Amino acid sequence: MAPDLSIIIPVYNRGDDIRYTLASVHRASAGLAVETIIVDDGSNPPIAADLARLGFTPSLIIRQTNQGLLFARLAGLAAATGRNVLFLDSDDLVGPEKFRRQLAAMAANKAAISYTDTAHGRIDASGVGPLTLDPPQPSVTDSATFHILVQPAPHSPIYQREYLNHVVRQPIFPPSGIYNSVAEIWFYHQAALHSARVVHVRGAHTIIGRHDGTRLTNHWEKLAVASLGVMEAFARTCPILPPTAGVRQLVAEKAFNAWRALPRGFSPEFCRRELDLWRRLHGEIDVTKLGGGHFSKLARPFGPIAAARLFQLWQSRPYRAIRTLDDSAFAQLLAALPPP
Repeated sequence: MAPDLSIIIPVYNRGDDIRYTLASVHRASAGLAVETIIVDDGSNPPIAADLARLGFTPSLIIRQTNQGLLFARLAGLAAATGRNVLFLDSDDLVGPEKFRRQLAAMAANKAAISYTDTAHGRIDASGVGPLTLDPPQPSVTDSATFHILVQPAPHSPIYQREYLNHVVRQPIFPPSGIYNSVAEIWFYHQAALHSARVVHVRGAHTIIGRHDGTRLTNHWEKLAVASLGVMEAFARTCPILPPTAGVRQLVAEKAFNAWRALPRGFSPEFCRRELDLWRRLHGEIDVTKLGGGHFSKLARPFGPIAAARLFQLWQSRPYRAIRTLDDSAFAQLLAALPPP
């Protein structure tokens, strides 16, 4: 009989930190048939020795050469046998009721996807620190809005495996190492085109671990460039048909709001490409989807771009205050993207 849930955990040189992730999985698995798949993405030394020392025996260890997070998740998904699937990073945690509550909500609502609110806490040698609740996620029921506008932490959603396999079997654009730092965004843009019922399970059952080690979120510019690459690939490959119009509109609104949020003095080329996405993808313009009440009042007579530029002058922080990369490093990232 298939397990209730397959948990896919990519690992790259994580060491002892993974013990907190595994302990949280063990607590949440009580009373359920749970399959744990560790994808060792080229760790040196291999993660198997660390797992044995920590006393943890996963259902399966997949050892591969280093290919990055997106390919590690795809490898784990290909090997999964559970009825449902959760992607969990090796420095993140789950609440003790997460699996039970999300699976029950999916069954009760005949949903293919469930997600929860989040909290965050510090992980260090002394253990997991006190948790701080994040603002609640918006509640949505359709997959397009969920995957493009909500875009929760990657270990928030639980998917029916059959649905997720259908999504990745014929992606509208292929996986690439360019997208590794935002692997979930690649999945989200594929899944947005596949209709499914979504259920929001209230409560902070998804826990984000904070620590001093390497995290993808340490350099927001890397995430921004990779996300731009995903959206540009979507714009190039998404068929222009009536059934895709709603998703294209959502991606356009996401691109516009991402452009609005950029700091002053940020890369002119990046800003231009982000705004061009909105121009290429949007249909009928609804300024209420692009900003709040004050923005809408200004956008109606002057247009959304002019209104956004004024708000950027008033509200945006200067790039120098939040920079994490030098100009040459950022230029190399941007140059690695295919032409828009």
